[in-house]
Amino acid sequence: MLVRLMSNLLVDGEILLDNIEAVIFDKDGTLIDIHHYWSSMIKIRASLITLKYFNNNEKDRIKNNLIDIMGVNLETDKMKPNGPVGVKPRSYIVGIVADFVRKNGCNISNNEVEEIFKKTDQKTSQDMLPLLKILPGVKELLIQLKQCGIHSTIVSTDITSRACIAMKTLKLDKYFTKIIGADLVNNSKPAPDMAKLALSDIDCKASSVVMIGDHPVDVKMGESINAGLNIGVLTGLSDSNMFDNLNCIVINNLNHIKVSC
Repeated sequence: MLVRLMSNLLVDGEILLDNIEAVIFDKDGTLIDIHHYWSSMIKIRASLITLKYFNNNEKDRIKNNLIDIMGVNLETDKMKPNGPVGVKPRSYIVGIVADFVRKNGCNISNNEVEEIFKKTDQKTSQDMLPLLKILPGVKELLIQLKQCGIHSTIVSTDITSRACIAMKTLKLDKYFTKIIGADLVNNSKPAPDMAKLALSDIDCKASSVVMIGDHPVDVKMGESINAGLNIGVLTGLSDSNMFDNLNCIVINNLNHIKVSC
């Protein structure tokens, strides 16, 4: 059980929020390297779909197009800032993949695409470690938060089981009070649903909550619950100008954040 101490959150030595009670983290691009994790996953998904449903000289084109529409920039091998993977929930990704495959002459259902996604999950869950890279400052910040009795939670557009496996694989799961994926709510980011669910068992005021994420949808979700502080971090999909006109501060990585108690 956490024993909460009177705590302040500092960015580059300046106190930006006092008496904090909980922090909501995005997962991909905030805690782990989104480009390495998702580009690998997407390539496996695309390969399995192409192998199962296409057997012609169009296979390479189909595979590359699938990788592209799921959100990987084929030239840089990095995730696109607007996703959809990393920004939209899994059900949305399943739908656009199924639509693309149908337009290319294969009568496939959304459920069949979901089964291939599950097969990818199974294939990678047995040894997820090669896909995961912890971003700078993550573990140090999680340790500080736990020492001060502050609740840490995750809200992710990934499915909950995958997010839990990732944190367990990295031995970070012990730092989190709750991990919420998009499969547990009706409305994904930037709607408030995931944030509210993450805080549902925590006795805290919204004004004492910090939201940290790498994309404007994270900050907008924080705004939707009137979080006391929203932080955009540049370790994922966004550059600083994507946070313009939003109620947040922007930092390069989590090393800039400290907690005192």
